[in-house]
This record gives sequence, structure tokens and C-alpha cells, in this order.
Amino acid sequence: MRPAFDDTIAAIATPLGEAGLGVVRLSGPLSLAIASRLLQTSQPLTEAPPHTLHHGWLIRSGTRLDEAVAGVFRAPASYTGQDVVEISCHGSPAVLKELLRWCLEEGARLARPGEFTERAFLNGKMDLSQAEAVAQLIGARSARAAAAATEQLLGGLSARVAAIKRGVIGLLSEIEANLDFAEEDVPNVPRQKMKDSLARISGDVRDLLATAVRGRWLREGARVVLAGRPNVGKSSLFNALLAEERAIVTDVPGTTRDTLEERVQWGGYPLTLTDTAGLRDTADAVEAAGTERARRAHGGAEAVIWVIDASEPLSADDRRVAEVIAGKPAIAALNKSDRDQRVTAAEVRSLGARAVVSTSAMQGSGLTELREAVLSLLPIDAAGATGLVIANERHAERLESAEQHLVAAARALESGKSEEAVASDLRAAAGELGAIT
Repeated sequence: MRPAFDDTIAAIATPLGEAGLGVVRLSGPLSLAIASRLLQTSQPLTEAPPHTLHHGWLIRSGTRLDEAVAGVFRAPASYTGQDVVEISCHGSPAVLKELLRWCLEEGARLARPGEFTERAFLNGKMDLSQAEAVAQLIGARSARAAAAATEQLLGGLSARVAAIKRGVIGLLSEIEANLDFAEEDVPNVPRQKMKDSLARISGDVRDLLATAVRGRWLREGARVVLAGRPNVGKSSLFNALLAEERAIVTDVPGTTRDTLEERVQWGGYPLTLTDTAGLRDTADAVEAAGTERARRAHGGAEAVIWVIDASEPLSADDRRVAEVIAGKPAIAALNKSDRDQRVTAAEVRSLGARAVVSTSAMQGSGLTELREAVLSLLPIDAAGATGLVIANERHAERLESAEQHLVAAARALESGKSEEAVASDLRAAAGELGAIT
């Protein structure tokens, strides 16, 4: 049921916690009147021009709560399409909660989670994909993820999907014209032309869908796991990459028994960096359990940093590690580069390493090169980093379904099936594309 918009909603719009500033937002027909009663300014907010700021004091029943600034946004030129007031005051949770209580007692209703954006959507200020982009932007874990969400919020995805949908509808119209005028002396659209149009449309959908992997990594972060035999400096390198003492480091082999995870940003991309137990055969039940967890972590990784003690020749355990991580994009970190080197890049490349970097966890050398090498192995190229990506799972599912219908339509054309069958799949594809926005 479409909610009524004749009420006014209010909510704290900033996270609760001690901060320099906090914001309480109102939206609805009483927004200006409520704010005007609570904020003592030189000009009543009910008379304020749109898109203006007003300084004053929050006062009610003789109680002076705080100094504040109110932003006035009149309908329809506001976020929600209604009259909106945003009151900025000091970010004390006590002050914000009291101000919100005042707003509710003056006639506002507490907003439901996401209700401001819901009103924006229902008032036609944004489409569904843009509304979803707001949530993605708020939850962005990195600058790259924020940029992708902003591109979607600005309508980039909507425009791209709309263009593809127009192509589907155009082809569908031609096919329906063939069907409608089959008995008349009207030239039919040749099947080859239909095939060519369908191939072009399918290619556009595949190109857009191909960005979903990068979008998922922007949303969730790629998993990068440190692997190696015991006592090669994995935990030291893990700490150095984090610039903090997160993992316990000792000279005793097998100190790390469990996996440690930390979220990081490298080059603006979110990653989950995981330290694991050293891989070796052991009779110690606890260490063996840690080794098994390490193997599972390696299996779920998008990239592996294979840490090698380059001050010692490659051992049988090093070679077993290479077997475990075979098939994964792996960067060999020739650690302890501050000592005499006894391992060459050629040796580790022959065992499957795609890149080799010399590092010293103790001296902090080679860390920048290692981060860059990791990013180079992930399909998150700079050219596509700031462009349009599919970062929403629902969008990816709709595109996949649309692609399946387009494939079915192409098969129907190739096999000589009736144009009614082709048209049916094209209608379904258009419906899936339309559901995105």
C-alpha cells in the first residue's frame, strides 16, 4: 500500500557518537513550521527562501539546548520532493536525541529506516536503482566503491539499462509488425537483420554483466591470503602491511594457529587480508587444525601472497605450499631481503608464481610493490575503476535472467522457430531490464 505523505517525519541523520556535528532531518508539510518553533533565528524559517542556511539557537519552553544551523529545502526541489529542513548542531548523542524528541512532540513522526529515500523514490526524485545506490554509497567500504555508487546515483546505470531496453523493444516492435501484417503486402524484416540486432543487444548485456565481479569486490572486498611454510615471516609481513601489530610474532615455528583477518584499502579498493598458519606436516593436533583452516582460506582466496624465506634455499615444505595454492593467482614475496638471498625469482616462477617481489617485513621494504602486484592480478583495472559497474546483486540477477531470455530468442531464430516464440523471450528480457530501474 502506498504510504500517505500528509505527515511529517523526523530522524537523526548522522551516526550517534561524540562528534563535532550532528544532523536531525525533517521532511513533510510541517517541517518548516516545526523547525521554526524550535530554532530561534533572525527570520522565521517559514518565510525562508529555498536552499538557504539560517543560524540560531534551539530553544523550547525556556530551555536553550544548543546553537544550530538549519538548511531549508522547499518542495519540490529537495531530496524527498517535500519541504525538508536539516538542523545541524553539536554531535552529542544527548543533544541530538533531545532535539529529535522536541520534533516528535511538535507533530513529527519518527521516520522508518530508509523512509526519506523511499519518499524520494515515490515522489519521482529517483528511480529504484538510484535509491539502491544511496544505500550502497552509505555502506561503501572504499573510495572506489563510493565512486561506483555515485555513478549509479547520478543515473549512469539507469541510462545504460534504458538504452539496452530500447534496443529490445525496437527489435520486438519489428517482429510484432511482421506478425501483425503477415497477410498484407508489407515487407518483413529479414531474419538476418533480427539476428544482427539481437547479437548487438546481447553483447551490450554481457558487457554490463561482466562488471559484476568487479562490483562484488567493490562491495565485499577481494580476499587476499598469506600462505607459506612456518617461520618464513608471514605474520611479520601481515603486520607490516597493516602498519600495526595485529598478529603475534615469535621465532618459534607454528606460532600462528588460527586465521586472522583485517579489512584494508589498497589503491582505493577494499580487500580482506588474511594471515594463516604455516603449512607443514605436523603431529600437533592444534597446529594441524590451524593448517586445515589455512587450506580452506587458500581455497576461498582471489589472490595469494606466497611468503618465502629467501635467506634459505627452497625446502620441500615450500614446494608443498606451491602445490596447495596451484591454480590461484599468486605473488611470491621473497621475504627477509635484508639478508643474503638464496632463492631466485626464476625458481619461484617455475613453481607457479605470477609475480615476484622482494620484501623485508623488518625494514618495511617492498610493501608498496607488493600491494601493487596484488592489485595487478585482480581484474579491477584502473580504466574501469571509476566507470559504471554492477555492484548490486539484484541487478546482476536481473541482467543474467535477461541474457538467458536473449540467448533463448537467438536460438529460436537460428532454429527457425516461429517469430511468436522469439517475441515471447524478448518481452521477458525487456521485463527483466525494466525491473532494474
